[in-house]
Amino acid sequence: MRAALLHTYGESPVVEDIDVPVREPGRSLVRVDAAALGHLDLTVASGTFGVKPTLPHIGGTDGSGTVVESDTLPIGSRVLVRGKGIGLFKNGCWADYVVVDDRALTPVNAELDPAVAATFFLPSTTGYVSVNDVARVAPGERVVVSGASGAVGAMAAQFALLAGAAEVIGVVPREDQVELVPAGVRPVVGRGDTLLEALGSEPVADVLIDTLGGDVLAPLLRTVVPGGRAALIGYTLGTELTVDLPNWLLSDVSLLPVNMMRKTDRQAELAPVMIDRLLSGDLVLTVQRFDLEDIADALIALREGKVAGRAVVVPGLRNR
Repeated sequence: MRAALLHTYGESPVVEDIDVPVREPGRSLVRVDAAALGHLDLTVASGTFGVKPTLPHIGGTDGSGTVVESDTLPIGSRVLVRGKGIGLFKNGCWADYVVVDDRALTPVNAELDPAVAATFFLPSTTGYVSVNDVARVAPGERVVVSGASGAVGAMAAQFALLAGAAEVIGVVPREDQVELVPAGVRPVVGRGDTLLEALGSEPVADVLIDTLGGDVLAPLLRTVVPGGRAALIGYTLGTELTVDLPNWLLSDVSLLPVNMMRKTDRQAELAPVMIDRLLSGDLVLTVQRFDLEDIADALIALREGKVAGRAVVVPGLRNR
């Protein structure tokens, strides 16, 4: 089988032919139909993270597939593959086949597109939790979502609309990202001071959902009304925030962290609801497919913020 092997931290994985893994009792052999690429994968591969798998390592923390051999699930079952160290300290989903602990498999509706099944879990549950559990968006409130063209941001924007927001403004750094902003969301393009010029000098939001960090976050905090809330999710544009304490205290804007690593039970509870909404069309998740052979290019595109929606590798995509 083919697998994307990381041999050296900080470098791209290399696709090689290796033996199909052999399962043991309590584990299942799954054919990978699609595997997600995310910023956690980049962090693990960098070698700077607290989790350092033994090399060579197969990344990919999330995937969807079909059961080939199992003691607990019917052969041919469609499953979601995630958890139990997959892609972290155990080999992950960037391969034609993966052997995983049976507890890491969740049956999934066969009608769901495998690429969506592999990628929906994190962005949809994160978007829901940030809007409904953390920021607690109420009907009639105005919401700004930064990174509204990305997978998590687009989900958060859609959930803000579903929560009854009077207006949802989707901030994107580049003009070419506007077409990826969900329907019903007003796009605004800019970074730093140009972002403030685009939004105006007066507060425009009761709630900020920030997925970008960097030079977008500080200006956006100034657009939140006194007493408003800011749910902070990501930091793709930068990891630091400098706050002018006197003015922040005056603004009385609450900074609320969205830490999904502490919400695994909530994610599992929400997953069936997310699938139903994706199948019904209430939610839309944009995915950009790459062949497994092109995973190095896909990771570069992800790192540079040039992926349309959620990146996913599909083994054998070139031959379809």
